[in-house]
Amino acid sequence: MQSRSTSLIHRTTFVLRTQLNSPLNLNELDRTDTTVLKALAILAIVFHNFFHAAIDVHENEFDFDPARFPVFLHTVVHPWSAIQALFAFYGHFGVQTFIFLSAYGLAKSHWDDESSWFSFMWSRIKKLYPMFFLVILFWAVLVSMHVGPLWVIRDAGPEIVLILAGLSNITPGLGFPPVGPWWFIPFIMQAYAIWPFLRKLTRRFGWPALAVVSVVCFLFTLTTTPFFAHLSITLAFTPIARMRVFCLGILAARYPIRIKAYLAIPAFAIMILGSKYLGFAYLISLSSVIVCLWLYSKTRSLLRKSRALELIGNYSLAIFLVNGIVRVPFVYFADTPLKQLTLAIATASISIAISALFHYLLTPAPKPAAKFAASPLWDSPQSADAPAE
Repeated sequence: MQSRSTSLIHRTTFVLRTQLNSPLNLNELDRTDTTVLKALAILAIVFHNFFHAAIDVHENEFDFDPARFPVFLHTVVHPWSAIQALFAFYGHFGVQTFIFLSAYGLAKSHWDDESSWFSFMWSRIKKLYPMFFLVILFWAVLVSMHVGPLWVIRDAGPEIVLILAGLSNITPGLGFPPVGPWWFIPFIMQAYAIWPFLRKLTRRFGWPALAVVSVVCFLFTLTTTPFFAHLSITLAFTPIARMRVFCLGILAARYPIRIKAYLAIPAFAIMILGSKYLGFAYLISLSSVIVCLWLYSKTRSLLRKSRALELIGNYSLAIFLVNGIVRVPFVYFADTPLKQLTLAIATASISIAISALFHYLLTPAPKPAAKFAASPLWDSPQSADAPAE
């Protein structure tokens, strides 16, 4: 009887250990994995952007206020507002996943790239800016219909130029751009600009270099935030404040890291505690990525089969740029829980549809197949004997 009991305990322990521990090394993530992760991240961001504007629950993303957590708890306990509260308070962590995947993709595809810094940056601009220009045009037309083209040119124009130059997030007093999610454009361009330096440092000194860079950037952010706040500059808009997640992406791409339960469970706890206590909040960005990757490893075999998620992941950049524009007319009507859910889904659907259209417009037309002069199956006697001209 005792042996049976011991055997049952061993089997239970084995099952729990198998289920809780990730069987996937992070450096084994392929293009399908990263595309699906982008889809999950962008859906979280779209619903977050809608719900945090529609209800009174607000996140601790660019600043920290412990009073926001009790409001979240008060809202999330009600079944009819639980989904809205969860996305409004935690959905912004999809941005952290995007930052991780950006660094991961660079470390996978450009690790041995010997091109110059200017060539690398130009390749990034050619990949990113055509879509952004198209979205800017879409936004400008809509806004011009509402407030007139003069405002677009005179008031919003200079800030858009600074966004394109990658400088708006470090220009005093600008704050959020005309469309909130566009803050990510100067952020990612600055991250691209320092990528060759991080790659060179890691190739020479290994993973300890990434750890040192992360700690230095964290201490710099911690000590200088009051000074920059006086200048109306938010460091959370810059790669300096999010360097830990960026370095984690490089680390995951180059080393066989596996997320185990003893890491994922404390990371989940930090996400909760960091919503209330500032001391834990400093670790919450890393913790959110760890939890996301661990949950993905548990559902990977199922999620990879979804064609819809793969399409959404391919459109993720456009969705990120467009959803802030699309949500505006819908938020005004989201005055009941049912309307909030319905209109959030409508916002996501329309954003995906517009993004698909923009991708279609920017996709080069397929080159026509080369035409070859086909010889006739046989030559008639007349044509064979005809004189050459």
